[in-house]
Amino acid sequence: MNTIYDISARTNVGADFYLLLGDFLDSFYRSSDNEKTEMIAAAPCDMSKPEHLPFLASVAHKLADDCGMKPPDWVFDNRCYLPGDKPHFACNAKGNLRLWFMYKSPPKFKHRNLFVDENVLSRV
Repeated sequence: MNTIYDISARTNVGADFYLLLGDFLDSFYRSSDNEKTEMIAAAPCDMSKPEHLPFLASVAHKLADDCGMKPPDWVFDNRCYLPGDKPHFACNAKGNLRLWFMYKSPPKFKHRNLFVDENVLSRV
């Protein structure tokens, strides 16, 4: 089973964060409710890029809410938030794209000072 913890551990040994996230989302959306709970239950390990841990917390928190599940306690840990003076914008956004992300970013991401597109967890 693919888990949030697996994304962090595999990223730390050189795997691509966003490819792993895509694989995780594909697995999550086709899993049973019990499997979904297990997939987000374990906290990720510390990661080298400061935005990755808050990003995974945002993913787990939003997916839990979207599925009517209680989010795991680890998503509220202080290490899962970027400092207020260090926002992270997807795609190294500049100018109007930053404004777009600030407007469209899901609340679970904004809450952690991450600004992404509204469909960040969508798969085709």
